[in-house]
Amino acid sequence: MAPPPLSSVFRFVNFVATSSGFVEESDASRWYYACLWRTVPETAMGLVYDEPTVMWRMRRPDGLLAHAMIGPRPDGAVVVWFINDRPLGYRDFDDWTAALRWSDQMQAQNWAVGWRLVMD
Repeated sequence: MAPPPLSSVFRFVNFVATSSGFVEESDASRWYYACLWRTVPETAMGLVYDEPTVMWRMRRPDGLLAHAMIGPRPDGAVVVWFINDRPLGYRDFDDWTAALRWSDQMQAQNWAVGWRLVMD
């Protein structure tokens, strides 16, 4: 089977400027618009989330609360753990994988001595 002629794949169209961008002259009522260099930036801004994140929250039968947070650093990550919303300690890591693994290990150790997960 022969490929379709180029004229049916690459057709020339005229565009009309509207308040919301440029649209094909023949179909100004479309729900999408062509991505033209005048309306779309050349470089997209990447999504970056650089805020500390709560990894887990736990409670002990006597009412104590604990949680751990992981946060970004220019050269890795930091994990901070809290008891009753007061920082108890922190540890720096060279990469996120080690920080996540250590946070999981701390959660498992807390579970072993009676702490239980708290759902938000």
